[in-house]
Amino acid sequence: MKAYLAMVRVSMRQLLGRKWVILIGLVALLPSVVMVVQTRVSAQGRLAAEFTQGPLLTLFFFVLPLTSILLGSLVLGEERRDGTLSFLVLRPRRREVITGAKLTAAWLAAWAISGLSGLLPAVILGFSANVWRMVLPVIVATGLSTLAYVGVFMAIGYLTRWAVLIGAGFLFFWETGIAFAADSLANISLFRIGLTAFAGMVSQAPALLDDAMGSLQPGAGGAIAKCLVIAAVSVGSISLLMRRRDLT
Repeated sequence: MKAYLAMVRVSMRQLLGRKWVILIGLVALLPSVVMVVQTRVSAQGRLAAEFTQGPLLTLFFFVLPLTSILLGSLVLGEERRDGTLSFLVLRPRRREVITGAKLTAAWLAAWAISGLSGLLPAVILGFSANVWRMVLPVIVATGLSTLAYVGVFMAIGYLTRWAVLIGAGFLFFWETGIAFAADSLANISLFRIGLTAFAGMVSQAPALLDDAMGSLQPGAGGAIAKCLVIAAVSVGSISLLMRRRDLT
């Protein structure tokens, strides 16, 4: 357990210590900016509904996927291509422990950014309209979708150096394009995992979320199950590849 926690801590420091993380942090403020603008131009009674139309969708369509794809793609892939992964695999540790620690580190680092990005506008909503029921659901929802994206793109990042480019195409052509337009493809949309959890946790979820969720039904339980499966498949598949490839 000590080795696992040490790898998580070191990996998080490596990911969050990059200079371009500051730029991601500034981008993560975008939902808060949208929320501030809405509090100035909208009636107080409409702010809860507009939270889901503006800040929440900005978070799940752009900030969260961007952050998760970048950090998930780099956490193992960069070490493998730099040759530093060999220092980990030469030690007497199971491959699942290494990949699990890397997944945990990328998830926590990405969640720290995306969760704060969602928390700030929810707090602004609370102070502006005395509506606090969005705070916990948005934290949970960002954690779930972040885990799904990191799990998928950690595997892709391990396999190819083009993972970030693939992620950009996935986000802009699939997630916010084809899969968003076709309700039948909602089950394989990663940002919708978090949105269904959010809708399931919020009493009287605004109807504006229906279009974003497509054919999916609100519910946190199903979203948690999906994320755990994605994480397990990611760790298992990468661990298997690490056993079959010479990383030294």
